[in-house]
Amino acid sequence: MHKSKIINIINKAYPKIAQHYNSNAKVELHNNIYERLSGISEMSGDENPHAEYDWNENKIYIYTINMDSEEQVIRSLIHECVHSVQNKELFDAYYETALTYFTHPYEIEAHYEEENWEKYKLNTISIG
Repeated sequence: MHKSKIINIINKAYPKIAQHYNSNAKVELHNNIYERLSGISEMSGDENPHAEYDWNENKIYIYTINMDSEEQVIRSLIHECVHSVQNKELFDAYYETALTYFTHPYEIEAHYEEENWEKYKLNTISIG
């Protein structure tokens, strides 16, 4: 999906999402996690998340390389927005136990909330 379409979706949907979840996290776009962390353009790797929340910066990073539809952008915004209002210490404590990404209560909550993505749907056209 072209970066301008992603920006359009974020500009229209995210204020509503942030208001709903009472979040003040900012959104920042990057091609992928490897470029963001290294600062090197065209850096790549094997695994790249759709998005992530940075607790220290209070930022949601959207990785454009994985955004192929309006649905994916909105789901990613919701998922990370939910994390932005969760308790960081408890989030970390859950991972210090035997929990995995798929059994972590905060991840389960964020995935559950993603199912509300159609509330924020703009009906943009996906062009891959």
